[in-house]
Amino acid sequence: MTLKAYSAVTTAEVVETVQIIAPSTLAGGYTFDTEVDGKSMTVQVPNDGVTEGQTFTATVVSTSPKLYMLSDNAPTGEWRNGLCDCCKYGLLHPMLLMAWCCPQILMAQVMTRMKLNFLGEPAPYDEWTKTFRNVWWSTAAVFVLSSLTSPTIEDDDDDGNPETGTINPTAGFVSNTISFLYTLYIWYILYVTRSRVRERYNIPEECCAGCEDMLCAVCCSCCTAAQMADHTADYDVIRATCCTNTGLPKAVNPKAMYEV
Repeated sequence: MTLKAYSAVTTAEVVETVQIIAPSTLAGGYTFDTEVDGKSMTVQVPNDGVTEGQTFTATVVSTSPKLYMLSDNAPTGEWRNGLCDCCKYGLLHPMLLMAWCCPQILMAQVMTRMKLNFLGEPAPYDEWTKTFRNVWWSTAAVFVLSSLTSPTIEDDDDDGNPETGTINPTAGFVSNTISFLYTLYIWYILYVTRSRVRERYNIPEECCAGCEDMLCAVCCSCCTAAQMADHTADYDVIRATCCTNTGLPKAVNPKAMYEV
């Protein structure tokens, strides 16, 4: 009988690392997409974390640029930036453009990141994934209805000749009512969403205790939406976009970013 000898072989997993300059101060374990020598990859920050500008050795998590698995590194206890710091990233930054032109849409993107439904309440997957769509369509519907019911001028006399017109009071009432109710809705979900963001990140009110969120929503809707968008996404690490449901690249997986 012939006996075969087998030797025990110990295998070690090869871990690929690269040298990276930290784009901002990042917590340990934070992962982000970057490009090294023309190659896109997802890398992970060492457990000790890094500071902005620091050169560090990052572990390569994936070389596929198709899916971001970003950790949520938003600071706790304070806002990432102040209410009036919306111009920090430049006047043409997508977040700023959305805040000034379509704050309600930017707010819907923040709500999607926070997994809230169209009323600002925590919701299951099949609801919060529809929040952006619901707010977008409701906004479009309001603009269309407001245009169709805007006050018209009755400027013909009995003979069909032009004369000084008068405003149709019924049309004016309907148009004003639609606009008023929509404005109340936007104020309400801004107020609720800001409260949710503060609650999640343990951010205390700085002034007007008990009504700061409402005052920000009513008096400065654009800046409020921008502040929340800035806090829930690190624009030093990942670029902003205008037309996705999270305001981030389509490859971003909000379910992975914002576990609750």
